[in-house]
Amino acid sequence: MAIQTITPKSPAGTSRAAVPRRVPPLVTFIAIRLLRGFGVLVVLSVLAFAMVRSLPGDPVANLIGPYGTEDQRAALAESLGLNGSILTQYFSWLGRVLQGDWGTSVFSGLPTLQLVADRMPNTIELAVLATIISIAWGIPAGALAALHRGRALDTIVRGLTFLGMAVPVFAFGVIIVLVFTKYLPQWPTLSFVPFTTNPLQNLASVILPAVTLGLPLGSTLCRFTRSSMLEVYEQDYIRTALAGGATTLQATIRHGLRNASAPVATIVGLQLAGLIGGTILVENVFAIPGLGQLAVSAITQRDYSVAQATILLLGAIYVGMNLVIDLLYPILDPRIGGRR
Repeated sequence: MAIQTITPKSPAGTSRAAVPRRVPPLVTFIAIRLLRGFGVLVVLSVLAFAMVRSLPGDPVANLIGPYGTEDQRAALAESLGLNGSILTQYFSWLGRVLQGDWGTSVFSGLPTLQLVADRMPNTIELAVLATIISIAWGIPAGALAALHRGRALDTIVRGLTFLGMAVPVFAFGVIIVLVFTKYLPQWPTLSFVPFTTNPLQNLASVILPAVTLGLPLGSTLCRFTRSSMLEVYEQDYIRTALAGGATTLQATIRHGLRNASAPVATIVGLQLAGLIGGTILVENVFAIPGLGQLAVSAITQRDYSVAQATILLLGAIYVGMNLVIDLLYPILDPRIGGRR
């Protein structure tokens, strides 16, 4: 007689093998964010290609001059990847980019990746220093304003933040350049010194543009910190901490700032991502050789490969920073992403 194998049953009476494995919510949360980021990058590549190609002017005509023959024009257009339809040019460019070939600058003759790699550290240094400045004054000022809600300090801080948000970054930079050029001409206002050459002079040449970016962005951070702290002060755990003998300042530091960190971290991350692209104006005002200055010169010269690479790279950095912020949310708040 054959022996019948009995499959163990679950308490509900169903077979264990029939119960599908459930994907963890955190994995689903991350997968959705990654797919969104990839989709945004695809759209960004189309926009970068279309915007650069829609600029007036012909790089072939600029390079070959008015006396070039049709054969010379065709050969130059083919070497630059400008022959064929727009769709053919786009997919050809995208295929080369995915293979690591970002093209060559038609004016400098250098590989685009080399130009970007040379300028990238300067832009990152400026953005990080500006973010540090915005955090250094924005978060403490916002917490103090919430701590003294309705008092003179709160009114002063809010007035300064509104002023900082109202003044355009470009205008603020021009004012700083004019003031330091007139009253402190020995300061390296319009001369950039690389960090590898002289770290102290590098800091002196970067601090003014970093302040130009950091003070207005710190105003936004201050407002969000104040609003988040005011919401936290209404929670029961703050009242419990105060009832247990903690001072308002102690409850703010131990419980308030931590629980208000999620929206503040979002603003900090978005600021850092936005600063990478927002340095375009400031780099041109203070003559800093960064990605922003490279993008402007490439667009002005109709250097397609460099312009497309800088736009795509700046957008990719912004998308990447948003992805990092989304992935940090489940850590800052376990309720997000299904972690409990």
